[in-house]
Amino acid sequence: MPFGLGFSQVIRRLVGPRRREASIDPPGARPTGDPSGEKDPAKQEQQRRAGAWLKAYEAGLLSRPANVRDAAGWDRYWMNHLEFGMGEQALMDQMASDHSLPEFLVGRGARTILCAGNGFSYEAIALAILGFEVTALDLSRVPTEVIEATLRDPQHALRQLVGFSLRADGAWTLETPVDPALAPPMHMRAGFPPRAGGSLILATGDLMDPEICRGPFDVVIERRTVQLFREGEMQEALDHLTRRLATPGTFVSHQHDGGWRPGKPRKHHAEEWLRSNGFEFRTTREGEEVAHAPRVAFLVYTSG
Repeated sequence: MPFGLGFSQVIRRLVGPRRREASIDPPGARPTGDPSGEKDPAKQEQQRRAGAWLKAYEAGLLSRPANVRDAAGWDRYWMNHLEFGMGEQALMDQMASDHSLPEFLVGRGARTILCAGNGFSYEAIALAILGFEVTALDLSRVPTEVIEATLRDPQHALRQLVGFSLRADGAWTLETPVDPALAPPMHMRAGFPPRAGGSLILATGDLMDPEICRGPFDVVIERRTVQLFREGEMQEALDHLTRRLATPGTFVSHQHDGGWRPGKPRKHHAEEWLRSNGFEFRTTREGEEVAHAPRVAFLVYTSG
């Protein structure tokens, strides 16, 4: 994405009217381009879908609910994204991919992971493919039901290529390693290939409810979720999530600020709270990586 452009601005550039260049052709000359005079149907469909996405975005159909705990609002949000396209989620997965994260977690002895507010992110699936036991939690029922239906369909590409099978306790498991060429690219690198034994549990519920996905988990990951809470509720949300951590435990918190620009101050919303609650940070201010502290926090920033 060009720096400084939001996703909707990129879409607008793709589908908006193009400025006509001055022509030196004589009147009546045949325009350059496709000699048949026909447009590429695939390109036309791509532009149509991009245009529909942009209209939906400008109409507010793709906006997050004002109340982060509004389950029905999140259901509508995800249904609209399913209808008009999941490009924004794919872009965020690409921005959040970290090839060093899985090996770091293994180095800390991590096995179980909670992805809180996972939505339609591929992160939970990618981590299961890398051998972790993953629980994907979301307030909306829509991601859970759609992903579950996808995995139940033996003809779906994800089921055929990745090879998930359903265990008696409701977990989707991988008995053999996945071909790296077929794995989603998030977190993948050649030096840390897919492993057997990973699993995926899909759960629906409010992360503020301590009875939902109680854990303890070796790792808790939240991406662009806590930042959506009202200021007075952010610390409560962090408390609920970190209470689900085992010891040792690792907490990954991802903050996205689309309005940040170079030269402006940038501070993660969770940093002070985590520091005051005894967390070490994965990378110190001196650049040293902390691998063996009982409670480690890894703060992720994205912008643009």
